[in-house]
Amino acid sequence: MKKWLFFLVLIANNVVAQNSHDFRIHSHNDYLQNIPFWNAFSSGASSIEADVFLEDNELFVAHTIMEIDTLRNLRNLYLDPLQRSIDRNFIKDLPIQLLIDIKSEPYATLETIIRVLKDYPTITKNNDVSIVISGNRPKPTEYDNYPDFIHFDYQSLDEISDPSILEKIALVSLSFRKLSLWNGEGQLQLEDIDKISFVIKKANAMGKPFRFWATPDSETAWKTLSLLGIEFINTDDPIGCAKYLKTLKER
Repeated sequence: MKKWLFFLVLIANNVVAQNSHDFRIHSHNDYLQNIPFWNAFSSGASSIEADVFLEDNELFVAHTIMEIDTLRNLRNLYLDPLQRSIDRNFIKDLPIQLLIDIKSEPYATLETIIRVLKDYPTITKNNDVSIVISGNRPKPTEYDNYPDFIHFDYQSLDEISDPSILEKIALVSLSFRKLSLWNGEGQLQLEDIDKISFVIKKANAMGKPFRFWATPDSETAWKTLSLLGIEFINTDDPIGCAKYLKTLKER
């Protein structure tokens, strides 16, 4: 009974959260939330991140190798909940991106991710779900060697001329700290705004959405970054971020 009550609340939250998709929220290090996946999903976040290590042929979700818990793996924390969301028709016309940040050796880890995902055809064949590989990745020239359901987080502004490789890129991501030391309080300096605007323009010229990681995580930062045109707002507080950004038009 409690499970069904939880799902009914989740559906209601999602109906409200759909209005937040003018601001695409990226739940950074989502596995550190008290309820991984569900907190971000119910808030309306359209991108959810999980760090993954390959150990003993298992995909564990953890921030560092020392923090691996054998009860926390990619299947039970993310793929199974995502599968249940699809089965209950929670994500219809509500696109969601699962960004898997590889922390271990890229090639063997990615092959294991692909093997595991083949057990979830409802996920891999769903047009509203994107599986995006970040962190340790193959070289861009190798992107099109992987199945159609695998896409990549491109962490560079170097132009891609090969259309088949460009098609495999889901978004462009860079570290905010390489451009600015702003802490999210007060106003962002004009010099930093110019740098950020240039980066966004370069990413958008590829036809891809853009995300910064290592951003300040405050209401002022969320507002500033969204107004600058950044498509994915990086946050460790998806519920608070969604609640705040949905009120921007009224402010």
